[in-house]
Amino acid sequence: MHQLFNSILVMRPAYRIWIDDLWSEFGRLLLEGNQDQLRNLSELVWRNTNKPMKVHGQMTPRDWAKSATGRNLRWEVVGVILTLAGLIAINLSNWDIIFEDIKDRFVDRPTFAERMRKASEFCLCFCCEAEVLNDLYVCFMYEDLVLVECLKGDAHYAAWQRTGEVCDAIVAMGLHQGNRVNAETPFFLAELRKKIFISAYGRDKQIATFLGRPPRLSYRYCKMEPPLDLSDEQLWLQGPELDILISQLDANGWNTSGNLCRTTWLRVWFQHCRIREDILEIALGSEEDDVSYKSEQIHLELQRLHASYPAFMRITPEETLNNSDVQLGPGFGFARSEKNMRQLNAMFTICIHAGMEHTEFLLQRAMINRRNAGYKELIPISRRILKLVLLAQSRREFFRDFQGDISYLCTVHGLPTAGVLAIELLKQEQSRQYTPDLLPRSETIQDLSVFVSALATVAPGEGNYYICNQGRRALKRVLDQILSPQPPPHMANTEHAAFDEMSLYFPTANDADFLQWLENVEWDKGNWMNPPAP
Repeated sequence: MHQLFNSILVMRPAYRIWIDDLWSEFGRLLLEGNQDQLRNLSELVWRNTNKPMKVHGQMTPRDWAKSATGRNLRWEVVGVILTLAGLIAINLSNWDIIFEDIKDRFVDRPTFAERMRKASEFCLCFCCEAEVLNDLYVCFMYEDLVLVECLKGDAHYAAWQRTGEVCDAIVAMGLHQGNRVNAETPFFLAELRKKIFISAYGRDKQIATFLGRPPRLSYRYCKMEPPLDLSDEQLWLQGPELDILISQLDANGWNTSGNLCRTTWLRVWFQHCRIREDILEIALGSEEDDVSYKSEQIHLELQRLHASYPAFMRITPEETLNNSDVQLGPGFGFARSEKNMRQLNAMFTICIHAGMEHTEFLLQRAMINRRNAGYKELIPISRRILKLVLLAQSRREFFRDFQGDISYLCTVHGLPTAGVLAIELLKQEQSRQYTPDLLPRSETIQDLSVFVSALATVAPGEGNYYICNQGRRALKRVLDQILSPQPPPHMANTEHAAFDEMSLYFPTANDADFLQWLENVEWDKGNWMNPPAP
């Protein structure tokens, strides 16, 4: 089993039970591949899946996990295991030793991941046919959604469609109205349901922001309740041990030991996505009144949110990468060495800090879209975000088991901000009006050049390859124009004001439209600077 074996929602100890019991019960059969016996196994899984999963107040996490594996195996568990295998393959390097073991079957990393996706899709269809709707099934749906996004890209219709299906299932289960905990709801399951909801809520805001579409889930109709800041291993505890851990949390549910875990970062992401919903309302809404007031309120909310974080939450990505004294704690217990724990913690820190900055970026861009802000406000925010993306890229070997996360950083955070910087740089080059304090020319050209090289490492077969290749070509053309400038003939009479209102000349509503415009504009002709016809 790979050392970074872990899921997104379901607790790692549950996976261990599923894998161990599955192999113990059916390992020989799976190795031998007898068709009649495999058919009988399929019938058993079908019968189990058609039965409802029973839970009760005294049920332990181990009991819950055991109820869906071994002789109780269900299609939901089969699908989760297949999805996890695909996600692990996506994040590994092409030269990882695990692919040496299967190369005789002519399976490379992208092919293996795609096979896992197709197999998990069959399991989804089986669950749908059995009319399954339970906690485990929604976990499976969500993890399959992440796999689809990794393989097909954030802009693919399948990603948008699967997001909608997950949101529909959550609403159908009533998770948007809170856990509705009663005497028959075990504590670990109540916490899992919180994680399911906030993960889907955040994913919904992420794809809605990227594509410039209304979100499916709104906080106005949902009970927004984050999970307690406990690791998977801690949630696996029972009785006095668990009670002691819960009593040590602060009034806002954060741990007081200074340990960082997946749930810690999930809580931060959830809080920022709540604010992003308001930003989407500014960017996509039709109301013209009080836009500036709403923007100011969002700024204040962001400041209050950051001030509310415990001191250990304010660690910077650089500190995580360079400081061996950072408390990594039991939250990353699925990593089997200190190095792996540092990898996970550093990647989470970079992603969350980039996400925090991106929330500010989205707010400013939304105001530009409504003509209530200036384009120059995007420059310092864009520089900070691109620096974080390049920090991860510069440690690519250290993050060798997080290739999917690096691709995500480049696509979601890097491309929009690099595009803004490239446009500003070209504008200054063609106008000969430089602002070194705002945008140092040499440093920015170097950063953009490094980023273009980073985009080239996203290979065909990866989900965001098309977007990254599209952005790479566009940025390369802009850099070529900057380094080999040919002033367009109309530039001599261009007014200075034209350069200060760049927001009027390119789409700012969403990333997808902006990247499309970035690739298709004719930079060398300078017509991108002409004001639009009235």
